[in-house]
Amino acid sequence: MSIHLQKALQTYKSGNYKKTITLLSPVLRQPGVPTEALLMAAQCHFKTQQFPEAAEYYGRAAAMRTGKEAGILRTLAAKMRSRAGQTREALAAARDAARSYGFDSDAEEGYRRILQVSLCLDEAEQAHAEFLAGMQAGNTALFDIEAVFDHITWCGDEAINARITRVQNGKPFTAEAHAARRARPHRWGEKIRIGYLSNDFADQHATMRLFQGVILAHDREKFDVTLFCYTPSDLIALDKGMRRQYPGLVPIGHLDDQAAEKRIRNQGIDILVDLKGHTKGARIDLVNRGLAPVQVAYLGYPGTGRGIDCDYALTDPIVTPDSSKPYYHEKLCRMPESYQSNDGRFRELPPPASRESLGLPEDRIVFASFNAHRKITPATASLWVRILEATGDSILWIMCTDTFAQENFVHYLQSRGIAAERIRFAASTAYGEHVARLQAADIGLDTFPYNGHTTTSDKLWAGLPVATKKGSNFASRVSESLLNALGVPELVAADDDQYVRLCIDLAKDHEKRAAIRQKIVDNRFSAPLFDTERFTRHLELAYEMMAERAKAGLEPDHLDVPALPPRAEPFGSNPT
Repeated sequence: MSIHLQKALQTYKSGNYKKTITLLSPVLRQPGVPTEALLMAAQCHFKTQQFPEAAEYYGRAAAMRTGKEAGILRTLAAKMRSRAGQTREALAAARDAARSYGFDSDAEEGYRRILQVSLCLDEAEQAHAEFLAGMQAGNTALFDIEAVFDHITWCGDEAINARITRVQNGKPFTAEAHAARRARPHRWGEKIRIGYLSNDFADQHATMRLFQGVILAHDREKFDVTLFCYTPSDLIALDKGMRRQYPGLVPIGHLDDQAAEKRIRNQGIDILVDLKGHTKGARIDLVNRGLAPVQVAYLGYPGTGRGIDCDYALTDPIVTPDSSKPYYHEKLCRMPESYQSNDGRFRELPPPASRESLGLPEDRIVFASFNAHRKITPATASLWVRILEATGDSILWIMCTDTFAQENFVHYLQSRGIAAERIRFAASTAYGEHVARLQAADIGLDTFPYNGHTTTSDKLWAGLPVATKKGSNFASRVSESLLNALGVPELVAADDDQYVRLCIDLAKDHEKRAAIRQKIVDNRFSAPLFDTERFTRHLELAYEMMAERAKAGLEPDHLDVPALPPRAEPFGSNPT
C-alpha cells in the first residue's frame, strides 16, 4: 500500500472524508488504481453527499471485479445515480446489476424500484408479470425483496401484499414483545391520553393537510393530545404558521429509541397512534418497544403494517371490507364514512387559475393526473391510452419532472398512436397554486392499483371530478372511499371497461360533466368528506371503543364505529 493510500486510510478512519478525497487524488490519477482506493473514494463522496462522483468510483471498482462482487458494486453505483437524480444512468446500472451477475436480492430491488420511476412501461409490464408469476409459484425469496410501499405501487393482490416479509427502517416485532406490552401494568386517567407519532408535523406536508384540523378539533375535556415529533428542520422551515397552533408538541428527533421510549412512557400514553407505517422516516423500532397499552396504525401507509406492533388499523368498510380481515395482523377499526381525515377548516381554496396562464388550450378536454408518477403502472397507462384514443384531441396533464421518465412516457404513448403534443407535464408547486390549477382541468384520472390518496382529495376539494374504479386492496380502494364520502358514487366504475366508458362519457357530455362538478362543489361543505369536526367525533368514538376494551382486560377485536346522525345544515360555505 502506497504512502498516499496509507495516509488516506488513516484519515478516512478518523471521519474526515473531505480531506481523504484530497489525499486520494494523486492515487486516483495513476494507472492501475487499487480497488481499495476506488472504494474509499466512493464512500467518501457518498458520506459527503456527492452522489454522481460516488457512482463513478463504484462503477470503476465494479469493472475491476467479477461475479457477485461486481454486481454488488454496480448496484451501489445505481443507487448513487438514483440519489443524484440521474435516472437514465441509474436504470442502466441497475439493469446490468440485476441481469448480468446472477440473482441478488439487493440488485433486484434496486432495478425494480428504479424501473418503476423511469416509466419504462413495456419493460415494467414484463418484469412485473415475471415477478408476480414467481410469487404465485411460491418463490419465497421474492417476498423479501421489495419494500412494501414499492410493492403495492404495482401489485393490487391483497393476499400477495400480506406475504411481503421485508421490513424497512426496523426489525419486525416478536410475539413475546407484543405480549409483554399488552401485559404491562397501566393506569388509566379520567381523560384518554392520545399520543401521535410522526415526522410530518408541519403544515406544508400532505399528511398535515389532511390531519391538522383533527389535531386542533379534539375535545380537550375528554382527551389529552400529545404530538411526539421528529419532523426534520427543513420541513419545519416551510411551515406557514399552523405548526405553532398544534397542541402538545414534544420533540424527540434528537433522541435515540431508548431515550424516546422513556420520554413517551413518562407521558402515560393510553393510545399511541403511529402516523407513518412503512413510509419514509418511520421509527418502527421505537413503536416496537411497546409505548402504550393500545397502539394504532393510521393514515401513513395504506395496508397492513407488516412487522409493526399495532393492535388496530384505522380503516373504513370500503378500503377494508370483511374479505380484507385475514390479511391484517391488526384488528380493523372501521370509520363509518371514510378512513381519511380531511382538513376543511384551514385548507386553501383559491380562485381557479386560467388555462392561458397554465399554457393549456381553452377549447380541448383536459384530463389531469397529479399523482406521483411512480404510480403510473402499465395497467394505468393502457387505460389512459384507450381514453385518449376515443376523445379526439384531448390533453393529458400529469405531474412529472424527470426528463428520462418524460421521454419514456411520451415514447410509450406515441407507440400507441397518441401524439406527443397531447401530453403536458407539470411540476410541483405551492399548495394554493396547485388547487388553483386543478380547477382548470375537466376530469381527474386515477392510477391503479395505487390510487390518488391526498391527491384525490385535493382534486375533489378543488371541485374537479375524479373518475376511478373498484379496487382489490386498500391502496386501490381509496378513491372510491373518498368519492362515496363526498356523495358522488357515480364516479366509481365497476371494472376497466366501465372506467374507460365513464371517462369518455364525461369528456363528451358537457352537461353531465358540469352537473357532477356542481354537485361536488355543492357537497364540499355538506357531505362528510371535508367535515373535520364530524370526522374528529367519529375518531374519538373509535378511541373510546378501543379504551373500553383495554380497560376491561379484553383483547383487541374488529370494531365498526357507528355514524353520527347526518348534519342538518352545512358546516361551511363556498367562496363567492
